[in-house]
Amino acid sequence: MQKLNFFDCNCSVGRVPYPHLHDIPDAAGLLKEMETAGIEEALVYHTVARYNYPPDGNSMLTEVIRDHPSLHPVWILLPHHTGEMPPPDQLLPEMKKNDVRAARIFPKANFHSFSIADWCSGTLLGALEEAGILLILDMDTVDWDDVHALLRDYKKLQVVAANCTYRNNRYLYPLFEKHDHFYIELSRFMGGGAVEDLVKRFGPHRLLFGTNMPQYTGTAAVALLTYADISPADKQAIAGDNLRNLLKNAWK
Repeated sequence: MQKLNFFDCNCSVGRVPYPHLHDIPDAAGLLKEMETAGIEEALVYHTVARYNYPPDGNSMLTEVIRDHPSLHPVWILLPHHTGEMPPPDQLLPEMKKNDVRAARIFPKANFHSFSIADWCSGTLLGALEEAGILLILDMDTVDWDDVHALLRDYKKLQVVAANCTYRNNRYLYPLFEKHDHFYIELSRFMGGGAVEDLVKRFGPHRLLFGTNMPQYTGTAAVALLTYADISPADKQAIAGDNLRNLLKNAWK
């Protein structure tokens, strides 16, 4: 079996309020976990940005991963209205300067609490769409109706649903049918035959490899894809090639 080249789209670094299997406080710890699982690259956000204050966490992330080219930054964003983050015409140049090609938002999570509707987040979402930034949504913090509205209103915005499961298929399948720039990551997609059915119906290009480390171990996600009953070419597309191609769209 040929070794797959994995690029994780869903992991974090930093201390967490409620540690799971592993607390990964720094880049060295994350790289060790990646090596154990056989993962070559990762998109990474900082837990301070997720659980406390995004501007501070994004700055900390820059320092943590600076000397590690296999770790790529993901900034967690807020709408600019309260002044906690600059408006997009100032924010986007900073993201480009730091080669940030993917962003996350946690709309209904504690410490975030905002709407992704146009009246609140439209300026931010439109700027991300224009810049070709990959937007990752944690499905524990957003409603499916909001996802549909987002995809409908920003037709070129690349949107990834993170931390969804095969039990969400009744939402996912109609969204795949209606929207070309909608993707999911597979860290919790553990139902028997679930990956195979998605590939059969929609092709491999809608799926991205993710681990959700440290909440889960990287080896579980690697095994899920490695032993899926799909072709080697489809496995490699999902393992990393799809994500690499999406990230190339930023800053064109």
